[in-house]
Amino acid sequence: MVARLSRLKLKLWLSVVSVALVIGGQAWAQNSALEQEKATLVSKFAKFVNWPESAIGSEFVIGVYEDTERYEFFKSYFKNKGVNNKDISVRLITTFNEVKNVHILYVSSNKRNVLTSADKAVSGTPTLMITENNNDLNKTMIDISSDEAKSNITFKINDINIDKAGLVVPDLSYFVDDSNNDSILSIGPTYALQLKQENELLALENKFKEEKKALENRLVKQEASLNKLNEKLNESQESTEKYNADLKASTERLNSAQDQMTKLSQEIGAKDAQLQSLEEQLKALQENKSLVVEDNAETPNENLQALNENAIAQEKAIAELTESLKKQKDIANNATAKLAKLAKISKEKESSSSFEILFYVFVLIAIIALAVAFLMWKKAKSSALASTRPAPVNEKNSLLPIREKQLIRSENIAALGYIATDITYAVGLSLADLLEQLESNGDTKNAATLKPVVSLLDNFNLIAADQDDTEIQSFDLIAYMNKMMMLYDFEFNQSNINYNYSGESSLTIKSIPSYIALVLLNLINNSLKHGFDNNGNGKISLNVEKGANNSTKITYSDDGKGMNKATLEQVFTPFFTTRSDRGYIGVGMSTTFELVKKKLAGDIKIDSKEGKGTTVSITLP
Repeated sequence: MVARLSRLKLKLWLSVVSVALVIGGQAWAQNSALEQEKATLVSKFAKFVNWPESAIGSEFVIGVYEDTERYEFFKSYFKNKGVNNKDISVRLITTFNEVKNVHILYVSSNKRNVLTSADKAVSGTPTLMITENNNDLNKTMIDISSDEAKSNITFKINDINIDKAGLVVPDLSYFVDDSNNDSILSIGPTYALQLKQENELLALENKFKEEKKALENRLVKQEASLNKLNEKLNESQESTEKYNADLKASTERLNSAQDQMTKLSQEIGAKDAQLQSLEEQLKALQENKSLVVEDNAETPNENLQALNENAIAQEKAIAELTESLKKQKDIANNATAKLAKLAKISKEKESSSSFEILFYVFVLIAIIALAVAFLMWKKAKSSALASTRPAPVNEKNSLLPIREKQLIRSENIAALGYIATDITYAVGLSLADLLEQLESNGDTKNAATLKPVVSLLDNFNLIAADQDDTEIQSFDLIAYMNKMMMLYDFEFNQSNINYNYSGESSLTIKSIPSYIALVLLNLINNSLKHGFDNNGNGKISLNVEKGANNSTKITYSDDGKGMNKATLEQVFTPFFTTRSDRGYIGVGMSTTFELVKKKLAGDIKIDSKEGKGTTVSITLP
């Protein structure tokens, strides 16, 4: 019985606690909703009430008088919000001397005892005073009353005090309309700028991470290629050492053969002298024999037979000596042929060894250039990251990080240009020497393979050398432009771009070739980067014709994606680009316009439609 009574008491106690929690929760939720409505009403006053110009500052200030709880709520509610393009700042007011620095002074219901002092403090200042549950409307401007039972709020306005403060309150319909409560306040300008800078910085970091990853992958591949090249170079060095050893052995054999040949020549000379002596002896013997026959007809047969045997023996010795001399001449001829063959083999080995060494030196120079480019990119990355850190709120320096990044990029590109020019010049000289050596050795196959590369480098060095010359010259425009377009043969083949030229076969003009090269370079790069969006698969056409009054008309066109009217109107504007996300600066077409109009004293027109390509017409005097 006692246990049952205890369980009933426990259930009753739990029921009472549950009801209290439900009622307390409902009261808290109701009170929270009322506080939210008050903050919303204050937001409407901040947006729709007009303050005099003297009260306009860099931010909109809401002051809460000695109510920490209300201050914390307002601070959280108005955080990162703005009104009329100003940041909203919530301050806790502890003395009425601070009232002159606020736009709205909010006095809670628990501070009604200070209304007289507050009214005196705001008198003569453009400050809107808002109170709660105040029965004396003469001491305030706007009073907010809340009915917790009905869960709603009402407000009263003292127009007289508002007029004295120089404030203008619009129609009350602005304050009772609850349809747009969520869009009354906007994001604060400072917070919006901070978000924008954070997003730009995040995008830039992601871009740098992608570029870093791509470069690291390329670096890994280059290192692997370098390792393979080192292995091949080591093998080549081993082969070269072996060739050198074989060459040394061949040289030793050649020297030995030469010594033998010299010795054989000396022996042949001795044999020749001996043979000549024997021939003279034979001739003398034959003469003596005739004399003996004529003068001694009665000489005994034994003497005559002895003389005959002696002559036969001498003739036999002469025949044997002649045969020996013939064999030695054959040996000497074979030795001479072997010596010539060894010399030819030695020369071929030296040519092959020189070609391989020069090839690996060229590859090593290219890898060093890539390493220099990677180091310069690292430097540009560090500078760009430093220049994109969030700066203080100032419209004048908002574009400074972008300009600094563009300047760093331009300097790095220029430095790489000078490095590339020096490298191609040095490689061109080396390859030209190699081509001359191959032609002198009669290696027509390798010479024919190397000749187009040498021609390409010669054209590039000629175009690059002209960039330092800005004097008017008389030159063949068609031949010069053909050399310029040859530099893009590899790019066009790789990107499936069809290039077509039509017009004059030869045309001599007086102008500045370096500026014409820059104009053509900018047009081609614009087609590749923007017209074909770096994807290739298009057509580029170039036409050159004589114009009126000895002028020259150059027509350049592509069948890329073209431009819309807005882009076409700004195409010659400096620093205008449609692809800043790729790091393009936007100075190519503006530079082209300046070169044609001012440097070349000509005229330039451009026509383009979306999806139908672009045509550029240039007239030179």
